[in-house]
Amino acid sequence: MTLPEPRPATEARPDLLLELVHSVRASLLARGESIASSWVEEAAQDLKAGRQVGWTLGAEAIAFATARGARLFGHVHVEGPDDRIDRAETLLAVLVTRLDAEVARLEGGVSGLSEEEESELGTRFARVPGASLLLRARMERIVPPPLPGGSLSDPPGVERVPVRSVPLDALAELDWRAFAGTPDQNLVADTLAEERQTVADMLAGRIGRFLDEASTALLTPEGHLVGAVLTSENSPRTAVLVDLLVEPTHRRKGLGRFLVLWALRAMTALGYSTARLWVTETNRAAWALYVSLGFEVTGRARLYRYIRPAADAEAQPQRAR
Repeated sequence: MTLPEPRPATEARPDLLLELVHSVRASLLARGESIASSWVEEAAQDLKAGRQVGWTLGAEAIAFATARGARLFGHVHVEGPDDRIDRAETLLAVLVTRLDAEVARLEGGVSGLSEEEESELGTRFARVPGASLLLRARMERIVPPPLPGGSLSDPPGVERVPVRSVPLDALAELDWRAFAGTPDQNLVADTLAEERQTVADMLAGRIGRFLDEASTALLTPEGHLVGAVLTSENSPRTAVLVDLLVEPTHRRKGLGRFLVLWALRAMTALGYSTARLWVTETNRAAWALYVSLGFEVTGRARLYRYIRPAADAEAQPQRAR
């Protein structure tokens, strides 16, 4: 069966765009990701007006993307009983082949596929020169006591303060340093300015209502930021650890463990029953910490990455088969 050509989202009916974006949010929420409810109508309107680039493939598939610096962040969603893998592959190819000249890389996600279907899609995508996959795991644990470790005292030599009392630039700079050299380096930002915007989005509740009461930061007596945990709400019963930061020079002092335990106890006091987080499977240090604190894998997702080959920046990769 021959698939139709993807059409720009600007040519789609407004009600179709709204329905498709609703489906995207529902699928991501079911997978355990945090998407603000206000995003749906805003995204549908932006796609129709051309303020956000996007394409539809029939009435049951959509791709959209946002450029930030030299990177394009995209997403593909497919529905319906037939040809889901082919339609998802076609829309991923659209995102890759239509990169603007100044955009060097793509980070994309896919929803609407079963685990078996996404495994096949990943195999096909990886055949494209410059393409790779990053496997991410969703981990969860029940938050009410008992928690490991008995009483929880603040670590020696640091002061715990509200996250919002810390300058945004200090949080962004710590985020930048904390992930340097790890599998998550440049996961969401290529520059410190982009990192700053990412942290600002977290604090503004753009990936779920920010939980000030379950977020905290650690300062040295000299006022230097050495650790922080940022938490948001996924649902009335589920809170998400969206960011855990420890200054590289202060690792192996129990700060990361303390921050996670402190956030879990705060979640309990707030009435949440489940704590959730996402971790890259090759980030073994973070993985070991979360397992030691009782987190278990409850789902997985793939990040589809494409980096334009440096030797041929103008080359456009073809759809893999």
